[in-house]
Amino acid sequence: MKRDLLAAAFLLSCLPVGPALAQTPFTPPPASDLPPMPVSDDVVRQAEQQAEGQFGAMRRARIGGQIQEAWSRSEEGSAVFEYKACARCTYKVRLREQMVTVLELPDGEMFKAADLGDSAAFKVEARSSRLIAVKPLTMGMDTNLVVYGTSGAVYPFYLRAEAFNSENITDFVVRLVGGIEKDGPDIVGPAASLTQAGSIATTAGASDLADAVQGLKQTDPGTVPGDYVQEAKFDPDKLRGWGEYELWGDEELKPETVFRDDYFTYIRFGSKWKDVELPTAYVTVDGIDELVNTRIEGATYIIESTQRLITLKSGTKFMCVRYPEGLS
Repeated sequence: MKRDLLAAAFLLSCLPVGPALAQTPFTPPPASDLPPMPVSDDVVRQAEQQAEGQFGAMRRARIGGQIQEAWSRSEEGSAVFEYKACARCTYKVRLREQMVTVLELPDGEMFKAADLGDSAAFKVEARSSRLIAVKPLTMGMDTNLVVYGTSGAVYPFYLRAEAFNSENITDFVVRLVGGIEKDGPDIVGPAASLTQAGSIATTAGASDLADAVQGLKQTDPGTVPGDYVQEAKFDPDKLRGWGEYELWGDEELKPETVFRDDYFTYIRFGSKWKDVELPTAYVTVDGIDELVNTRIEGATYIIESTQRLITLKSGTKFMCVRYPEGLS
């Protein structure tokens, strides 16, 4: 015990006292005298070019060897398959990666909506009132697609995606053969993309169609004999385009229904009719908007043009009405 105390006393006697206990300021090490690393001329040249948006060409090899050999021995019509539509049927569809298949609903049916089982592996879009495009995004997968028609019918499809080296000829068109009972002239109903890329005009029911036809029995009685409008005889069987028109613009000018015949474009605003301030109509000719004649018959706003793109304008508001290419 005494030995430990003596050792501790000896260590304390060795410690400095007074000012020597003050902290010594930290002195940083001297800066390096080494010169900066040189930048190559190539780096300077690329930086100058990239500042001007010049990034140079990039060559990429395309990988071939993905042709489906089964097509070399296919027979004519082998990629088009027809089913007879029935209430208890499930329609099997053979798809292939990197190819599109079209599903065609029965005559008289109109596409209303659809549910897709696997949206990560398959892409589905409605192309018209009866045509639905299906494309697999991969191979070796399957799913189902349920399509709902405006008639109330439900169409279940089984979808299977095969690879480019499949021994089977896959379907390009799957057509449901049969008819759907309907009232009135042979009209085409609405289409809606499952991707909802834009708004599409809704179809008219039998009562709406009857109202439209009732108000369109004759052309404007104020026109003089021999006038083009007076000579354009109204034929309800020529009406078409129900639900096919694509619409975008201000909601206040959005029509309820748009359709056409061989001479005119017809617009119905539905419940908005009493409150809407009717717009003026323009078509584009050589890149310039030109005003076209319009008139009213019953509750139908008639534009004396069948141009595929018509613009409705009211003050600062607008509504574009487009009839898709490929439709007559």
